[in-house]
Amino acid sequence: MQKAKVPSPEAVEEFKTIYYQEFGIRLNNAEAIEKASRLLNFFKTIYRPPKN
Repeated sequence: MQKAKVPSPEAVEEFKTIYYQEFGIRLNNAEAIEKASRLLNFFKTIYRPPKN
């Protein structure tokens, strides 16, 4: 399994905002990067492009 790249600073800030809106928990940058990276890895694992 290939690891996802680290999210951009803008993506991390957006993730932190969404996470707070959904769960009421403020994340620091390290926590947000870890959670966002795990989420990206999860989607990369389960997503399979349609075969032609």
